[in-house]
Amino acid sequence: MQAEELVRDRIRNVLAAPGVDRLVTTYFDPDGPFAGTLFDLLGENPSNLLTLDDLLATSLLDISWRPPAVRALLAEGDHVTAGLAAIPANLDLWNAGPYALQSAAALHQWLDRLHGVGPVIASKLLARKRPRLVPIHDEVVLRVVAPPANKFWVTLAAALTESALRQEIEELRPAGGDSISLLRLLDVAIWTRHSRSRNARSARSAVGVPEPDPLPPPNS
Repeated sequence: MQAEELVRDRIRNVLAAPGVDRLVTTYFDPDGPFAGTLFDLLGENPSNLLTLDDLLATSLLDISWRPPAVRALLAEGDHVTAGLAAIPANLDLWNAGPYALQSAAALHQWLDRLHGVGPVIASKLLARKRPRLVPIHDEVVLRVVAPPANKFWVTLAAALTESALRQEIEELRPAGGDSISLLRLLDVAIWTRHSRSRNARSARSAVGVPEPDPLPPPNS
């Protein structure tokens, strides 16, 4: 079985979990404990400029910005602007060609190398700037989806070329959630179902979703 088919099966296992729709709705409840749509809609989010609002928005996803990283980003604003300008602003991951993916990967790698950033924070920042193209990939997502090493974006892109799978993800969209990208819906479904954080466990308890089985060890 090809890698993208395995990823489709793993995504469908998440989507089929009883109550996952309620978990996604809970996550985007404006009065709840989660970032919800604030991650996308907070403050100013110009397409090709990094703003302090972007840093604040990403901090809502359980990360913190270390002073050296903030200084580097402020000092290298032109580099970030040039990197973002090379990445189409309204392109969906499953329609992205090699150039768009390579451009996004190049900026992700540059951000990853900044002291105090790393791959997870870099993905969250780029998901704020390019929500339709760049998926968030923290440990929970990677362990659930289990893509081939260093091929998460391209494997997920291939998996999502199946329109039926995209429709199944779309069915999780809560009322009033038009601003939420499909990639964000998928990320939230996986995270709320499998995260061991206190808030995720509380959300599962509140909507009557049983605790998941332990995740398998990471691929790498």
